[in-house]
Amino acid sequence: MGRPTRYTPAFRAQAVAQVRQSRPRHASEWAAIQTVAAAFAISAETLRTWVRGAESTADRARADLRRHQAEIRRLARENTELRHALDLLRATATPAAGNRPVHGDRGTRMPAIRDHAVRSL
Repeated sequence: MGRPTRYTPAFRAQAVAQVRQSRPRHASEWAAIQTVAAAFAISAETLRTWVRGAESTADRARADLRRHQAEIRRLARENTELRHALDLLRATATPAAGNRPVHGDRGTRMPAIRDHAVRSL
C-alpha cells in the first residue's frame, strides 16, 4: 500500500487541469509542469506523475469505450441473425393454407375426418 498523500484528489485534478490549459503557452510540457508546480508550491516531479496518471486513466477510459462499442456492434449483429433465424422458423412452422384448422374443428387437420364428423351430427 502506498504512503498517505497530503493532497486531495480535487487539488490534484486542479493542478493537472492547469498544466493542460497552460501547455500551449510553453515550449514543452515539462516547462508547463514546472511553472504550474511553482504556482501550486509542489514538486514538479510530483505534478508530472499526476499528469501521467491522468493520461493513463483517460487512455483506459477510451479503450473501455472502444471495447464496449465493439461489444454493442457484435450484439446488434447477433440480434439481427437471431431475428432472421426466428423468422425462418416461424415461416416453416406455419401450417399450409389448406390444412389450417377451422374454428370449432378441435384441431383435426384431415378434411375427410372433419367432413365425416360434420355429416354424422
